[in-house]
Amino acid sequence: MPDYTNRTFICSVLFLDLVEYSARSVTEQIRLKERFNAVLMHAITGVATDDRIILDTGDGAAVSFLGDPEDALFAGMSLRDAVAGEQELTGGGPRLQIRVGVNLGPVRLVKDINGQPNIIGDGINVAQRVMSFAEPGQILVSRSYYDVMVRLSEDYSKLFHYEGAKTDKHVREHEVYAIGAAPSSMRRTIPPPAPKLAMRLPSFRIPKLPKLNPQRWAAALQVNSKLLVAAPLAFTLVVGTGVIARSYRNSDGEVKPAAPKQAPAAAPKVEPPPIKVAAAEPTPPPKAQGPGVAGKGKETQAPSKAKRPARSSQAKSVPAARAREKEAASKARDPETAVATASSRDAMIHIVALPWAEVYVDGARQGVSPPLRSIPVKPGKHRVELRNSSFPSHIETVDVRSGAEINIRHRFRR
Repeated sequence: MPDYTNRTFICSVLFLDLVEYSARSVTEQIRLKERFNAVLMHAITGVATDDRIILDTGDGAAVSFLGDPEDALFAGMSLRDAVAGEQELTGGGPRLQIRVGVNLGPVRLVKDINGQPNIIGDGINVAQRVMSFAEPGQILVSRSYYDVMVRLSEDYSKLFHYEGAKTDKHVREHEVYAIGAAPSSMRRTIPPPAPKLAMRLPSFRIPKLPKLNPQRWAAALQVNSKLLVAAPLAFTLVVGTGVIARSYRNSDGEVKPAAPKQAPAAAPKVEPPPIKVAAAEPTPPPKAQGPGVAGKGKETQAPSKAKRPARSSQAKSVPAARAREKEAASKARDPETAVATASSRDAMIHIVALPWAEVYVDGARQGVSPPLRSIPVKPGKHRVELRNSSFPSHIETVDVRSGAEINIRHRFRR
């Protein structure tokens, strides 16, 4: 029941008293009380538990109805009729007789000494005074209860008979009405609340599984086994194709350049000035390789005579060598110049450096790779150095032949 403690209600109070209960022996009192409790609980079965409070008064009971005032009327008539039927069937033994008083008034809910809900107030006091005016087997109601019931239905007004004004021991007058026998056609104006149904969880239906034929299991397993074999093979084929395609590409995501096979054939058609070709590859004074390259460009002169002017010119003009170095680097970046030079020198060095590197060939700076990828050189030994400011330099010495191509790949790591 909800906690209604320390609240005042206007409710109907049904006060019951067992006639000559105190004059009985203890054994007879126990038998009377057991029968009385059974009849009372049957009479208030239709009233919700939260709408009633029952107090045991020893020789009777007081029932407070917090809901419809009709609950007290029908509970009292049910008790009266049930007790009258038991009196006829009892035969020997104590006779069960009750007096009933009904009142409509204010009551206050409090906790008793045992911590249980109790009712006090004028509503229950008047119900007890009205009950004291009743005869055995009679139901009396107060004027306040009568005024409410006759407004609900004309059938209810026919039940009550005025009994006059009664004065209690406290010299308080009470106008009382007696309730006669109820006709069989009388019904409640408000039907009693339906009993609360227990909450039911929604039912879940498990779908029926299809029946499997054991004879078809072998064919199903054969199909599945083929799929188990084919799936890994298809996966391996896809992955292998991707690995091959990736290996064919360089680290920059571009297709590796194909070898320029037409370079040797186009070499006789291009005749660059022999002085410019020699300046494209400046060599430090200690190297004896640079003068040989310059002397080879002049086919009509003797080798001994060509080396002396080249060595002396390089030693005397350092600023001119730097200018020619810049010019050679710019020509190396230009694809058309690179192809022309490659055609004249009959050899090519391909550079792939990650993440990047400054390329030096025989001490001469050729550019930055990327974008620089190919460097034309003359046949012979060359010292290739890849420099990156964040990593140690990488140096390779290559020996190239006429028409050969050398690939140098390097990834800088710490």
